[in-house]
Amino acid sequence: MKKILFTVFGLLLSVAVMFAQQQTGTIVGVTQHIDSKERLPFVNLLLKGTSWGTSSDANGEFTLTRIPVGRYVLVASAVGHRTVEQSVTVSQDKVTNVIISLENESVQLNEIMVYGASLKKERITEAPAAISVVEGKGLQRTASTGQLPKLIENQPGVDLVQSGLYDFNLNTRGFNSSLNRRVLILLDGRDLGTAFLSSTEWNGMSTPLEDLGRVEMVRGPGSALYGANAYNGVLNITSLPPKSMLGTKITAGVGELNMFRGDIRHAGQFDHFSYKINIGGISAETFSKTRTTSITGNRYQDIYNAATSGEFQNRINNNQKFEYDGFTALNNEVAELRDAPVKQFYISGRIDHDYEDGGTTTVEAGITQVENEVIVTGIGRVQVQRARRPFARLSYSNYGINVNLWTQSRINMAPEVSLSTGLDLVQDANITQGEMQYNHLFFDNRLFVVVGASHRLISIDTKNTLMLGKRNDNTSGIFGQAEFRFASELKAVVAARYDRSSLHESFFSPKAALVFSPLSNHTFRATYNKAFQSPNYSELYLHVNHPYRGFTTFFGAATTGLAYRGNSSLKVEKIEGYEIGYNGVLENTLFLTVDLYYNRLKDFISDLGAGFDPNQPSPWIISRKSYLTGADTSFSHAVWSYKNVGKVDEYGYEIGVNYFVTEELVVDANYSYFQFEIDKKSLTPAEVSQIQPNSPRWKTNVGITYQHKEKFDVSVKLKYVPSYFWSAGVFAGQIKAYAIVNLSGGYQVNDHLSLNMNISNLLDRKHYEIFGGSVLGRRGVLTATYSF
Repeated sequence: MKKILFTVFGLLLSVAVMFAQQQTGTIVGVTQHIDSKERLPFVNLLLKGTSWGTSSDANGEFTLTRIPVGRYVLVASAVGHRTVEQSVTVSQDKVTNVIISLENESVQLNEIMVYGASLKKERITEAPAAISVVEGKGLQRTASTGQLPKLIENQPGVDLVQSGLYDFNLNTRGFNSSLNRRVLILLDGRDLGTAFLSSTEWNGMSTPLEDLGRVEMVRGPGSALYGANAYNGVLNITSLPPKSMLGTKITAGVGELNMFRGDIRHAGQFDHFSYKINIGGISAETFSKTRTTSITGNRYQDIYNAATSGEFQNRINNNQKFEYDGFTALNNEVAELRDAPVKQFYISGRIDHDYEDGGTTTVEAGITQVENEVIVTGIGRVQVQRARRPFARLSYSNYGINVNLWTQSRINMAPEVSLSTGLDLVQDANITQGEMQYNHLFFDNRLFVVVGASHRLISIDTKNTLMLGKRNDNTSGIFGQAEFRFASELKAVVAARYDRSSLHESFFSPKAALVFSPLSNHTFRATYNKAFQSPNYSELYLHVNHPYRGFTTFFGAATTGLAYRGNSSLKVEKIEGYEIGYNGVLENTLFLTVDLYYNRLKDFISDLGAGFDPNQPSPWIISRKSYLTGADTSFSHAVWSYKNVGKVDEYGYEIGVNYFVTEELVVDANYSYFQFEIDKKSLTPAEVSQIQPNSPRWKTNVGITYQHKEKFDVSVKLKYVPSYFWSAGVFAGQIKAYAIVNLSGGYQVNDHLSLNMNISNLLDRKHYEIFGGSVLGRRGVLTATYSF
């Protein structure tokens, strides 16, 4: 396989060199205000339909070199200004001079640009996928919470549930779960998932949310471009470059739950280099509560002590303090929450080198320490006492070549605590990945082609707390996409990717799409996708014994306990999707999106359940030596594991509306409907019961936003979710309907000082969004930012 990968990379480099030697020319220009003629710095410039672009410097000047001969459309965009398109012609070995004039921003709904759907910048109305974007003031209004998923909470089709302060599960189009990973989360191309669980540790970022440039939520299968776990969608996040935030910024915040926040960032520029460094932290109490009374600080070893075993039995059976009805004995906890606030400390730095011809090299690194968050998992709640998340990234982009190399680790500085068992858990791991892409235009810019390859190395050691032994694995993939524009109104997209792994069988992911625009600003599309989700290490290799589930007396008769086991025979979970969609702009005041989908899920991986271990389908005997040295006294344990179960059909639709009453006032609303059917052939009743979508039949969001051009903005959002059933591992129960109102806004006091307010759950409606999760209430945050 290594030979194949080296061959692929060699071919990509050869193709890049070949096209670098073709007939080219240069574009030189300036960006200025249309009225005052004052130079405008840091304007983004892109040759439409290509990946060639740059930005003007501090003097409003820019250069694009080695551009293939031909006719192009140069797109210029900047925050606070209307996007401009200008035709340019590039001649061989000649310089084309242009002047780009921009006017102040007005409402232009068709000018929102996206990247994640096609790996190139394009208008949102031309993207071959259902996609939502949050950027600018819409992003800044929510950034003060420090909770990244909140940025897209009210977008069409988004299933977002919360427990505690940072325990979020993000999904689209059904089958959410605790530790959900069916949406791939990328920050500047770096996968934010952890190695053992593949889910995202949302407070593990070392970049404050205010430094993010845009967040794109691409809904629907996406493995043809992104590989494993782009199953129900991709959350593509990009951070702002240092040159767009020159100067120093100091942010301080306070809020409910005894929240305190501080952040300092400095960015500078010299010659073709720009840099930034930031350091900060957040501390707050959590919504999570302890569920057992205080009896002793001892843990599971004490069940083998005659003096304390009865004490543990009393704790298990009679001392539970659940926040709401529906819990069972499976949800009992024996360890208490650590009585300390949830904390996040981070520091990071970044250096960019911008080439005169438009390319960029980026080097960045950072580290985050997280403390005391409580996570709902399939084997019960787990508290992260203290863990560190270091990372480093090197990227290069120029001449159609994009290289992204990154590495990240997760290190437990103190073990995590399983609250249901009292056991210490460890997730020490490292992920290192390299990816290279090359893109080029053919046939007078009508054909856009991108090809690429990636390789990932994974090393993980749980110190025998979650799985036995250490593992070193690797995955790799090659992919390509071609987009051909038959006419200005019609384009077709085909893509395919091949992934192989030492963890699972290889998988081929194709994609095809047609995008038709019969009228200006009105687009119809039809899309076909195949994607897959790989089983994570927990599903494959979990090895945890519940040390005292079912004990009655000290060394008494054997009673039924629990053993949680992975299933190394699991196949990848597959999805095949069909989608049609429409988006359009009416009178430049109404932006409408309609998306309909039908998906078939195959080899669906069940949640943790009883009797699913193919090697141990019924209760069996585990020696006490499995988890404690000493006499070989055995106790009967029921085995809980995972299994590929049958087929599921799901279908639904999403409707979104943004209506601009005026340029300052906008009303938005969306409605999502979801339904599913289980193919019950060859499934037992127990297996059928394990397949729960963990999503409501429908949900809706309504909002209104006022944005003054200079001074302030305010937004109110209403989210309503009807009642539905939730089942994930040991937790199963009814989620009651809830409606929450969120209020956010900002005020620019002067050129240096700005204030931001964000209140989640304004009316303090007590509710829970994950069965087994915390009861959530209001959380208000106020921040002040001083820039100079």
